[in-house]
This record gives sequence, C-alpha cells and structure tokens, in this order.
Amino acid sequence: MNKKLRRALKDSFAAPLPVGKKAFLRGVRELPIGNFEFIRTQIAYIRKWVWALSGTIFAFTVIGSEWIGRDMLWCISAFMPLLALGIITECGRAEAYKMAELEMSTRFSIKSAVLARLGITGCASLILICAVTPFIAMQRSADIFRTGVYILCPYLLTAYSGFLAVRKIHGKESLYFCAGIAAAVSVLNMILSQELSCLYIAGNFIWWSAALTVLCVGTAIQCYKMIKQTEELTWSL
Repeated sequence: MNKKLRRALKDSFAAPLPVGKKAFLRGVRELPIGNFEFIRTQIAYIRKWVWALSGTIFAFTVIGSEWIGRDMLWCISAFMPLLALGIITECGRAEAYKMAELEMSTRFSIKSAVLARLGITGCASLILICAVTPFIAMQRSADIFRTGVYILCPYLLTAYSGFLAVRKIHGKESLYFCAGIAAAVSVLNMILSQELSCLYIAGNFIWWSAALTVLCVGTAIQCYKMIKQTEELTWSL
C-alpha cells in the first residue's frame, strides 16, 4: 500500500478530537471504599469449598468427639493440612491461573488483595483451631496448650512448604504440588501417631514446641517473601 493511499485512509477514518476531556476526567470521582468494605469484597472471592471445609472440620469435631474419643486428636491433625491448603490456594490463585497481571491493573493492588485473603483465611483458621482444641483436650483429659501444638504443627508444616512451592513453581502445577504436600503431611501425621506414639509422650513435648517455633518463623518468612514477589511483579509490568 503506497503512502498516498495510506494517508487518505488515515484522514478518512480519523477520530475527532475529544471535547472537554480534561473537565470530564476532573469530574469523575471514585466512590470511597474503606478497609472493612474492601475486606468484605475479598471474602466474597474466597471459594466456597474453603468455608465448607472449615465447617466440616468443626462439625466432625463436635459430633465425632462422642464416638471417636482419644483418637480425635489424630483425625483432626490429619485434616489440618487440608485447611492450610485452602489458604495457600487462595493466596496463590492469581499467579497459578495467570491472572496476576489483570489484578495488577485493578483499583486495588494485587499485594493488597493477597494480604487481605491471607488475613481472612488465616484468622478463620485460627478461630477454628481455637474452637476445636478444647473439645479434643477434654476427650483426652490433656492440657489445651499441648493439644493445640499437636494440631498446629502439621498445619504450619503444610503452610510453610506450600508457600515455598507457590513462590518457586508457577502455573497450575504449583497447586497440584501443594495438594501433594498436604496429602503427604496428612498421611505422615497418621503414620507417626500409630507407629511412633512414643513421640507424643510428655518428655518429647519440648521438641514439639521447638518445631512449632521454627515453623511459625519459617511460615512468616515465606509469607513475607511471597508478598515481596507480588511487588516485583508489579514493577516488572
């Protein structure tokens, strides 16, 4: 196509200059939204199976405590990796489904969205653990703190490993890998409770406490690095 014809087409289909563009943009005002409203909208984006799993665990604890008795601790501990899996998948969903760039172009940054979802699901999990621990402790006639540590360790081990996987592995493969980690921790917990029950005697509780401390710090570090990684994605956009 020669230059003369190209120029003629450009002149024929040229868009008119905008009239009052700056005045219109000055008149556009974004509706104010507070932190509470933002968190409420993020709750709606969390998938229903995460909430259903939490409700199932609580109901199973209340109903099953009358029938299962002392073994309830190991049953609930085996469910904890699945609870952690829900948090991991919600926080890494945008990156896994290649939606990170789209979320970066929205009104609120992807960092804010990840922090909100992490806080919502983390607080919900903490509330659930605090709710089921007394039921289990009463069935075992055990200390509540000690029971809570036994429940938290597999939960935090899954969370630490899962967040590490989400940072290192991109795409849907990271979610499959996290699901495998959750299943492995759940099975390992059941095997240890049945085959190596000596690990749960009072004399070894100091090691459980040390493991809980290490996992708490490690999980917090992985969460921080994941948030930093979202900031790097924003700058590279």
